[in-house]
Amino acid sequence: MQTKDQLINSFKEIDLGEYTMPIICIYNSPSDHQGMFVARLFDVNQPTPVILMRPSLDSIRKEIPERFSLVPKAAGEDANIVESYI
Repeated sequence: MQTKDQLINSFKEIDLGEYTMPIICIYNSPSDHQGMFVARLFDVNQPTPVILMRPSLDSIRKEIPERFSLVPKAAGEDANIVESYI
């Protein structure tokens, strides 16, 4: 059973210290949020219900906390994933 998404306005609302290894994955127009860019918080490889939505990639990138670094997209990742940050 999928947990309902928890839409946030900023990652500042979340205590990232509660996660073993927080990762933010940015998706372009995922099936459940067509036409939007969605940043979903993961803990290691497990998705959390925490998401941030914006109409453009640039506006999502501005919300990524400074301590996070861009990681290259891995082969075989979901086609809707634009980029990820650790």
